[in-house]
Amino acid sequence: MSSAPDGPSSHSDGTPEAIEAAIKARRTHLAGTLDELAERVRPANLANDAKEEAVTRARVAKDEAVTKARDAVTDTDGNLLYERVAAVGAAAVAVVVGAVLLRRRSHG
Repeated sequence: MSSAPDGPSSHSDGTPEAIEAAIKARRTHLAGTLDELAERVRPANLANDAKEEAVTRARVAKDEAVTKARDAVTDTDGNLLYERVAAVGAAAVAVVVGAVLLRRRSHG
């Protein structure tokens, strides 16, 4: 928000015209401030702000997960560590097989 215009005390002549001009300037400034506040709290703007924040957080979380996953299966030179990839693959297969067996047991 912009700074407030000078008040009546800053007008050296103190005439009614100067005071009225200061009051008018304050009213104009206040109207602008209220318009800014109204725009900020509009539900559509609040929803857009929340959505943008959620998207940003999701992007950061995804980037961190990708980095951790990449670091887990590569050495410091970026070369693939096949034994780690095989271990992750075996674990994924075990999870799928376990899920299939549990499903068969509960439906069979």
